[in-house]
Amino acid sequence: MSKVQLPFGMQDYLPDDCYNKTKAENAICGVYSSYGYKKVSTPALEYADLFTSGSMMSEKRLFKLTDTDGSLLAMRADVTMQICRMYVTSMTGIQRMYYALDSYEYLDDSNSARDREFAQTGVELLGDTGAEGELEVLAMAADALSASGLKNFTVELGHVGYFDGLAEDLGLSAENAARLKRLINKKDMLGVELFFRNSGLSDDSRESILSLTSLFGGKEILDKAEKLCAGEKSTAAIERLRYLLCKLDSMGLGKYFSIDLGMVSANNYYTGIVMKGLCEDIGVSILDGGRYDQLCSRWGRPTRAIGFAIGTRRLLAALRNQGTREKAPKADIAYAVTNCDEKTVRDTIVKLRKKNIVVQVFGGEDALVDYCKSKGISRALLFDGAPIELTISEKGGKI
Repeated sequence: MSKVQLPFGMQDYLPDDCYNKTKAENAICGVYSSYGYKKVSTPALEYADLFTSGSMMSEKRLFKLTDTDGSLLAMRADVTMQICRMYVTSMTGIQRMYYALDSYEYLDDSNSARDREFAQTGVELLGDTGAEGELEVLAMAADALSASGLKNFTVELGHVGYFDGLAEDLGLSAENAARLKRLINKKDMLGVELFFRNSGLSDDSRESILSLTSLFGGKEILDKAEKLCAGEKSTAAIERLRYLLCKLDSMGLGKYFSIDLGMVSANNYYTGIVMKGLCEDIGVSILDGGRYDQLCSRWGRPTRAIGFAIGTRRLLAALRNQGTREKAPKADIAYAVTNCDEKTVRDTIVKLRKKNIVVQVFGGEDALVDYCKSKGISRALLFDGAPIELTISEKGGKI
């Protein structure tokens, strides 16, 4: 294998890509900051059991290495878990945090379309927050996607309590409920049918579960879902979603949100509302998140928490498909030196750069003109005894 070839699942950001990435991240993080969230950063390496204890994440998903004392380390696989570790060891009360970091997932299938290194910007709200905290985070999700320049997006809302309540009403064991959840998450309705066929449950009892994939749309879906459940947990989930939609409507944000009760998250740590940001210009979710009130309990500090993350590369792909990708800005002025003292050159260039004018040097006089033509730069400076300003025509000649 060529040493200059990238491992599968890894990609470069070329100048235009990096420019658009930085622009989108700055816009999104600006929204987070405007809500009073503070930026944090976590290490690229953690003890592997941070991610795997409590069966939160399979060890097979980790890039692993051994520390000098023989301890098993892993590259950053889930920022939310790291921030929970940070919170329980160093913080108290309500904390609002955001990040812009890369995470890593070990994939052994080179045909996978997923990335092994993926950039995310995300927020975490930890502390004693309930529905009002959820509203804050949901509003921030809509504002962040909008600030990035994305159009035609929808944030779908679900609630794990709805499925959990249905599973309890059916009398499913925790093991069978988890198995059924995995099938629904994969949209494997044939697998769901076979599950019920082998479970001995009556045809009537399965209707509520089989209806999950059709329970998506506007707030009217909640009325339909309410008729399919009787348990307290499922009913409470519907009422929470109804409340959130009503509040979002009154804030003028309702157009960005819809309901999908068939959205059963694969992450074990979600305990309440779940969210997924979708756009018609890309076939995968751009934003994922939800409430995870039990995650900090792994370290003896039960804490209510909610957050989401935006996948940067997926967002950039959607923006590109919408035609909003930009070229990295070219220099405002290029210059060349044929005969001039270095201090005059330096003083002139520094004054221009202090005015936020981008100035770059290139070759001699003839090379300078050709360079400006190739890069679309219309102004040039030639230092020949003194700075002489040149205007470059579209055909590349001096004016």
